[in-house]
Amino acid sequence: MRSSCGKRLLLVDDESSIRQTLPPILRKYGYSVETAGTVSGGLERLHAEKFDLLICDLNIEKPGDGLTVIQAIRKVNPQCVTIVLTGYPDLDTAIEGIKLSIDDYVIKPSNADTLVALLAEKLAKRRPTARILSVSYYEPVLRTWALLLEARHYETVCASRLESAIECCKGPSVDILVLGSSVPLTDKQLIIAAFRESSTAPVISVPLAENDLTDGADYHIEPDPDALLELIDKLTQRKVAPGKERELRQTPSSESKTLPYC
Repeated sequence: MRSSCGKRLLLVDDESSIRQTLPPILRKYGYSVETAGTVSGGLERLHAEKFDLLICDLNIEKPGDGLTVIQAIRKVNPQCVTIVLTGYPDLDTAIEGIKLSIDDYVIKPSNADTLVALLAEKLAKRRPTARILSVSYYEPVLRTWALLLEARHYETVCASRLESAIECCKGPSVDILVLGSSVPLTDKQLIIAAFRESSTAPVISVPLAENDLTDGADYHIEPDPDALLELIDKLTQRKVAPGKERELRQTPSSESKTLPYC
């Protein structure tokens, strides 16, 4: 993830003094700041633009209505860092905050330097641990895997056709290439060949059949989401060396075949 410079931040608070004094301070640290003084204004902003951070008052026009803004941004951008400004969160609000995965509460009045440090800390935790190129000819699965990988803070690049996959191989560096079982063997070989022209990063293949292991990938894994995510985590942490695919590969069971990475 980039440094704070260039990060887009939405501030939603009904207090004009906060909307006037806080943005200039945040801009000095490189944040691009937009503001809204109502729930409807906040909703309009977050649906019109993508934000990396949200600072939202808990009580904007009525008690607890700030959670409406947070619910909305969680739907359009689950990775957005969310900070709630409040006098003091009650138990019900705290419980709802846990459900919405609010990153932190800041008690008013807050110190600007403390808030900026908190934002930097929360952004650091959002830093992608690796860049994953995922190739599948079944687009619903690609969308699902993008959500799963991004939930683990991976940066994802997706391709659903041979041409786009090869083009992605020529783009910015990729830490892991994943080829789904819906990609034909010959296409896998072409994609891997293109990938190897510029990268020695690990290649994971989900075979269509148990013995279909001739595509040239470093690792072959059963069509099980949990097994694949576990392998990606291990490779990202450099705990597994290439060439150990026989140790890692598990024989697909009849149950796992109902959850294919296609």
